[in-house]
Amino acid sequence: MNIAVVAPQSSHWEDTYRAAAVLVKAFLKLGHKSWLITSIFHDGRPAVDVDAVEKSEGGYVVVEGDVSGVPAIRVISGRSLVPPSVIYLRNFPRVLNAIDEAYGLDAVVVVSSFWNGPEDVARWISIKKSLLTIGEVSKRPFFVYVPVLGGRAPLKKPMEAASRVMWSTLYLPQVLQQVDVVVAVSSNEFYDLRQYRVPEDKIVECRDWVDPDVAELAGGQLERPKQAEGYDFYVSYIGPLDEDRNIRGLIKVAERIASMGNGALIVAGAGEAEEKFRREAEGRKNVILIREHGIRTIASIIRWSLAGVDLAFYEPMGIRALEYLYFGVPYAAPPTSNAAYFITNGVDGIHLESANDIEGFVNWVSTLLREPELRDEMSLKARKKATERTAVKLAETLLMRLAS
Repeated sequence: MNIAVVAPQSSHWEDTYRAAAVLVKAFLKLGHKSWLITSIFHDGRPAVDVDAVEKSEGGYVVVEGDVSGVPAIRVISGRSLVPPSVIYLRNFPRVLNAIDEAYGLDAVVVVSSFWNGPEDVARWISIKKSLLTIGEVSKRPFFVYVPVLGGRAPLKKPMEAASRVMWSTLYLPQVLQQVDVVVAVSSNEFYDLRQYRVPEDKIVECRDWVDPDVAELAGGQLERPKQAEGYDFYVSYIGPLDEDRNIRGLIKVAERIASMGNGALIVAGAGEAEEKFRREAEGRKNVILIREHGIRTIASIIRWSLAGVDLAFYEPMGIRALEYLYFGVPYAAPPTSNAAYFITNGVDGIHLESANDIEGFVNWVSTLLREPELRDEMSLKARKKATERTAVKLAETLLMRLAS
């Protein structure tokens, strides 16, 4: 089958966008052809020659060695000037039609909300349904939607919150009317979708998001990160560096870890607040920033972590937590991160009281150091929970729905 996964942009660090590439990998692992259809942007910056895309005949270019790590189709796109800055795909129904004519798409999966991708694909699918009804076409693509609604946007961003409410009111019902399957990334999102009267049998509530490439490394030898040499233990955060990620909270964790012994904090990521993070971390030798995004590097950081942590003020997906659990590494997250949905409190990690619950996290780390048998027990339970949670399982579920 030929399957397109559509997202606003690609990313090494942002889970919502990373998920699209992970799903492409899963379809490829199952022997299907799959592409990431996305904008010219990767982590907010152009990833291809913009002029080449603009001058292309169909409004897109195919990139085999794409920075996303999967076969990609980069389309004509832009970014809104009025806050919140939103990436959009230009003339997307026309471009998608050209891609469909070239590749014969059997399914289109759209990831993320609050941008024009879902509504444009829904409109395109509606036209395909009409053409099928009157016999103009013999088939239409299967339409899957992964909305990642993420609850409320942070109150410190009222413009973004208002635009999301408007989008959910005007466009989300239209999109949900056209979908064949909706993938909910949490039980809360499942209930939110039911409020829009989406039939229960159309919703797949799914925790199967472990990157299959990361999973393949779990059973092999991985060296401890060289940057952690000289430290007895470290805790880690992997993800974007922006204001929503509570970078000040991460620095406070490092300060407290330093007082507990020869420990460090490894932060793997990049983003708009990276320079601010560097300034905050200046002079703190036990703060290690790693910008390398290779799968083996990420897997190594996870494997040797005492624990993983997410202190985000707002994280709508949080699937990186599943990769920690897959390696048997306990994880901590606040209720403002969807990562908490994947964790059973006190079993394979902990639920923090808030994004600023530094005390709760460091006390837990202290307990894991004092009681290694507790850490071992949590590790076993984490591994058991996540062992079947690779994205290949989600891809299989979607393909079964398509076949039925």
